[in-house]
Amino acid sequence: MPRLGLPEHANLRSGILMMLAMASFVSNDTLVKLVGPSLPVGEIVFVRGLFSVSLIAGLCIAQGLVGHLRLMASGKVIARALLDCGATLLFITALMHMEIANLTAVMQAVPLAVAGLSALFLGERFGWRRAIAILVGFVGVMLIVKPNPASFSVYDGIALLIVVAVAIRDLVTRRIATAIPSLVVALANASFVTAGGLGLGLVQGFIMPAPSQVATLALAAVFLSSGYLFMVVTLRLGELTATAPFRYSIMLFAIVSGIVVFNEYPDTLAAIGMGLVIAAGIYAAHREARLRNSATTPAP
Repeated sequence: MPRLGLPEHANLRSGILMMLAMASFVSNDTLVKLVGPSLPVGEIVFVRGLFSVSLIAGLCIAQGLVGHLRLMASGKVIARALLDCGATLLFITALMHMEIANLTAVMQAVPLAVAGLSALFLGERFGWRRAIAILVGFVGVMLIVKPNPASFSVYDGIALLIVVAVAIRDLVTRRIATAIPSLVVALANASFVTAGGLGLGLVQGFIMPAPSQVATLALAAVFLSSGYLFMVVTLRLGELTATAPFRYSIMLFAIVSGIVVFNEYPDTLAAIGMGLVIAAGIYAAHREARLRNSATTPAP
């Protein structure tokens, strides 16, 4: 019996929504990077977080999820939120000192890191093809960050640390009960990230932001929240195999942002590294989807 799938138009819609999510995330990063030179990282995260919490809390109320908010106290939800808080603070710090396209490209290695950590610590097995994909992706990341004393900076090291933190976060996410709504998880994340920004801000000190800076961070929060919502709708509407390639449209948006807004042009090695990371990520996602479909398709 042939495997039943979603109509092609549903997959096309989900692909478009995935691209809108990626464009939203890059827009958020661009706006944050614009105000970065004039405001401390902690203050940026805190001010943007206030708007994000308000937006997501409003969505929870609109969706009738007030009774589910107690689920934010779940241990796995808290663990995910703490990891996301640390990763966000590190990401904003690295974003202020790295080219936006380079940092975005390094972050595309997260699915490969998830596969590697799953094999190392959870005993999950995968074949030589995915092992090669992980190796190729790792080589791509090395071409981007260029780990030699002349060009490697502490922020390149932070970028690699973010990949590990986000990969662990995603492993924790897999173990969050499906009964906990995605918006509730998002609200917990936004709340912890905002609190982390406040804590870092108290250490770094706060500067009175200009109205234009507050407006920029408010718009960044809108893009961040809309990106998350587009992702949720995408994953519920389309098949993972069909939408995975669209996820890498984030690289196109990041490169355009870097060139147009920040006058940042990736060098040849970085461009090759980006291609390797994207190719390895798409192949690994395709391979994982095939294996999952094989495992769930009943025998004739």
